[in-house]
Formats: sequence, C-alpha cells, structure tokens
Amino acid sequence: MPLGQFLFEYLHRRGVRHSFGVPGDFALPTFAWLEKSKIRSITMSHEPGAGFAADAYSRLNGIGLVCVTYCVGGLNVLNAIAGAYAEKSPVVVISGGPGVKDREKDPLLHHKVKTFETQRRVYDEVTVASTILLDEQTAAAEIVRCVEACLKHKRPVYIEVPHDIVDREIPTVRMPATPKPQSDQGTLAAALAETAQMIRAAKKPVILAGVELHRFGVTDLAIKLAEKLNIPIAADLLSKSAVRENHPLYLGVYGGAMSSDPHVRAYVESSDCVLMLGTFITDMNMGIYTAKLDRKHTVLATTESIKVAFHHYDEVEFCDYLKGLVRAKLRPKKFRHPNPHSEPKPLKKTELTDPLNMREVMRIVGLHLDEKCCMVSDVGDAIFGAVGIRTARRAEFIAPAYYLSMGFAVPASIGVAIANPSLRPIVLVGDGAFQMTGTELSTAVRLGLKPIVLILNNEGYGTMRKIRDGSFNVISQWNYGKICELVGGGEAVVASTKGELDGAIRSAMGSNVLRVIDVRIPRDDMSPQLANMSAELSRLRGAKSR
Repeated sequence: MPLGQFLFEYLHRRGVRHSFGVPGDFALPTFAWLEKSKIRSITMSHEPGAGFAADAYSRLNGIGLVCVTYCVGGLNVLNAIAGAYAEKSPVVVISGGPGVKDREKDPLLHHKVKTFETQRRVYDEVTVASTILLDEQTAAAEIVRCVEACLKHKRPVYIEVPHDIVDREIPTVRMPATPKPQSDQGTLAAALAETAQMIRAAKKPVILAGVELHRFGVTDLAIKLAEKLNIPIAADLLSKSAVRENHPLYLGVYGGAMSSDPHVRAYVESSDCVLMLGTFITDMNMGIYTAKLDRKHTVLATTESIKVAFHHYDEVEFCDYLKGLVRAKLRPKKFRHPNPHSEPKPLKKTELTDPLNMREVMRIVGLHLDEKCCMVSDVGDAIFGAVGIRTARRAEFIAPAYYLSMGFAVPASIGVAIANPSLRPIVLVGDGAFQMTGTELSTAVRLGLKPIVLILNNEGYGTMRKIRDGSFNVISQWNYGKICELVGGGEAVVASTKGELDGAIRSAMGSNVLRVIDVRIPRDDMSPQLANMSAELSRLRGAKSR
C-alpha cells in the first residue's frame, strides 16, 4: 500500500487517535495522508504547543503523535520532545523532509541547516529510535521498529518522511509478535528475598510511588502491595496523582524540603524501609538535594534496574519484581496515619475580601476540584504550590515536574481534553509562562474545548526573582482580561480577593465555555514549598544574600 497509508494505519492500530502539529511544504504530502486516515489531525498555533499537547495526550492515552515540517518545524518542537524523553512520555514525531531526489547533489535547500542528516542526528539525542524513510523496501519495517520502541520504552521516536516517497507503494509487514521480556529467575529470587527480609525487619516501611508505575500500567500492583501489607504510600513531584490521593494509605507528596507538608517529610525520612517503586532520582524529586534518605534502608526498583540497599540486580523485569513482592509471605504492618487528609475548609464570610496569596489560591482551587477535573500545571508555583492539593483520581495532575519547561500547561490542557473529553482541565500557569504559549487558547476555542485557566499574575518571573533577581526577570504586563476577545471566544475575569477567586472558579465550573481568571498575587509572595526550593537554588547558584 502507499507509504503514507501504511504509516497512519499502523499508528492507529497501535493506539493513536489524534495528531497535533503545524504543516509546512515538505510535510504537506504526509499531512494529506494523515487527513485521509482515521487519525484526527489538530493544527496548533506553534510547534512547541503541538509538542506539549502531544506529550500530555500520551500520558493519558498511552501514545501521542506530533507532525511537523523539516527543521523549522522539527527543531522548533525539539524542546517539547526533549521534555517528553526526560519524563518518559511516548510521543511519535513525524517530520516531512526533503525528497530523495532533492538530496542527490547536496543543494542549499530551504530549511536545511548543515546537512540533510542534521535534524535526525539532533533527534538521536532525545529519542530511543529514529529513521529517515529513504528506502521503499525497508520503510514499513522501519516504521514498525520505531513505533514499537516508543511503546516499549515509553519515550519519543523520530520518523522523517521525504515528500517524494510518501505516495509510493511499499511492501508492508505484519505487526510483529512482541516477545515478553523474561527475568533471570535466580536473580529475581535473590532480589525478592533481600527485599522481603528488609520489609520483615522494618517497623516503619513506606512506599514512594514513582511515575513509572503509571507509565507502564503497574500502579495497581503497588497499591495491592500497600493494601496487603498496610504500608503507607507517598508520591514524588513527578508522580503526583499516579496513586489516587484520597486513598486511606496515601501520605502526600515527598520531596525533601518541598514536601506537601512536614508530616510527609518526617514520616518518609524516619522510615527504616523506603520502597521507591518506579521513581526517578532527580534533583527536583529529591527537593534540590534536601531529601535525607539512607541508602541502606532504601529499595530503588525501576524498569531499568533493581537496587536493594547496596546490592544491584540486573536482568529483573520491574513487573515480575512487583508481582513477586505481592505474592511474598509477609505480615501486615501497623500503621497510624500521621496527618489524615481532611477537606480544605470553605471560606468564611469574614475573609471574602482578604487579598490573595499563593497558599490561599491553592486552598481555594482545592475546594472546587472533583473527579471530572484534571489539574495541568506549568512551572514555578503552579507546580510547587499545588503539591498539597489532593486529587480524587489517578493522572489528575499533569506537569513537567522534572524537565520544568515553561509554557507547558496551556497547550498540554488541549492534549488532556482531546485524550479524555470527560475531564475538565484546570490550568495553573504563571504570567511569564502564559506569555510563551497562552495564545494556544485560540486552538481551544476553535475546537470547542473549555479549560479553566488560572493565570498566576505576580508581575514577572517570580521564581527566578527569588533565586537571583535582576532586570532580566521583568516582562511586559498584558491585559489578560482581553485575551478571550483576542482569541474569539471564552470569558475572562480578574480576581484579587479570596471571594473573587472563589466566585470566579465556581462560576467557571458551572459554565460550558473556556474561562480565564487573572489571579492577582503580590509580587513577592510564594508558596512555602517554592520558598524552600528557591532558597536552596539561590545558595547553589551563588546568589548574594539579600
């Protein structure tokens, strides 16, 4: 069949239902085949937004797709794909490219940077597989190889399609039988035996649930282990809401000084057995090096390796290890929750006119969340201030919590709404990040989507100011109340007091259109979690004390 037909039929068979992108001349023949396929094509305003939308879509759907043109599009979306790689989001990048004939005499073709291979070589650094479909005989096999690598590793792949080959008939291949990876049984048994012994000896074990549990679909095994042994569960910043946050065993978010509350930090750091399941060890997840975990009391189990205290076990499959722990003969532990979750307290009449601060913003947002909401956070206090908000279902909190790329949230909310139309995105985004990608709201309006966007307006790069201040943190002040008029849909309001914000969110939740709330926050205010992080980063980055 034609290459373009095979490409999109195979992607559809493997779970892709939507594509996000921006067309360009080299990619137009490929976009024509996309339009004929069962995959719905969604044109975004800018390539970075397409990448962020595909990333968020993949976190809910299991695989995402972004389609762009050569170099000016492909290199524009690169930052979003780098973030997807860092945080293990399975996104397929399809780039239109110069034709096979175009490459024969190495001309100075438009969009070309250095060589015709430049873009693919750049993508080799942020993908687990890449290809340029120059050979009709191997094209189908290359497509299958890349897509299967994306699904296996939960990371992006890159497929470049020359414009003069996409219409050609190619020999197809069958979907390969994917062999189930096998653990070395002796090594698995040894890893389980040492882990079980550590759990038996522990008086205060805790599970630190990582993002890989969600990415690889094994969260239920971790919950089953926790419930069987009565072991409490904490999450890290990247895995917030991987486990539903109203579960009776859920403690909160652990991240050293950036933990959701002191009780979580005290419990995890005093544990004599920390089971880190699917956890990324990053500076952000570990609170900018403020986490205090003793390695001799720690198990770090991921899809890449199993480490029990000071021993390293290779050739052990993560799923096999989790199933083995669930089956192990272990007695339940005694556990008393140090700080049982209570619902946020509604506003009193006496505080309705009080000015807003970041702590109160998060409290008020928490009053209105329900099972039909998905919180999508950008960087800064949009993430760190939200760690204490409890969500009711899994995957209700999506954020670039490790890679921390500004501008993620607004386009990501489009990916969320497309992947699961039953979820209402609640977007938390700083004014600086909004100015990067906020105009993607026009895409939301065109598609009839209805995110509720809270712009945390503190007059500039508030996080950077606390780390190291300077004129470089100053941005132009937009009239955010006019943004809906600009994009041709939705409604916008300003909230400066607790009562105004509470009323604005309540009204937005009852509406059926996009809502934008300009949340006015004092210039120097921030959440306790962000204050702790900023102080530590300020010390590490050599800022003078002020």
